[in-house]
Amino acid sequence: MQVRVPQFIEHDPKLLGPLTLSQAIYVGAALFGTFLLYITIGEEHFIPFLMISGLMFTVALFLAFYKVEGLSISAVIKNSVDYNMKTKLYLWKRKQIPVYLSLEKKKEEKKASENNKVILKKRENISEVSKKVDYDKK
Repeated sequence: MQVRVPQFIEHDPKLLGPLTLSQAIYVGAALFGTFLLYITIGEEHFIPFLMISGLMFTVALFLAFYKVEGLSISAVIKNSVDYNMKTKLYLWKRKQIPVYLSLEKKKEEKKASENNKVILKKRENISEVSKKVDYDKK
């Protein structure tokens, strides 16, 4: 029986044309920041405005589109911060499992051990054992 396997499972859905939600947020934040920057200092100081807005767009495009080994830069930065903030000492901790005692199991074990008893021979005298050992040496 043939089954259709879905493809492109790992891709984020495209919301605004070719952009995913996170890409649209990064680019939109850069556009909004540039607009606010133009309103505040853009008309009087146009050259610093261009430099700052160019830097903002470069960072936004870098965060939105650049990937390292299939992960976005924001995920890489988050993973590196998590790794560097956590402790590096790993100790084994035993899990506490509640112990339940049952008398029935012990009774069953006693019955099983009584059925499997081995009949022991009586101890022989030491002199007889020494004769056997001496005989084996010769």
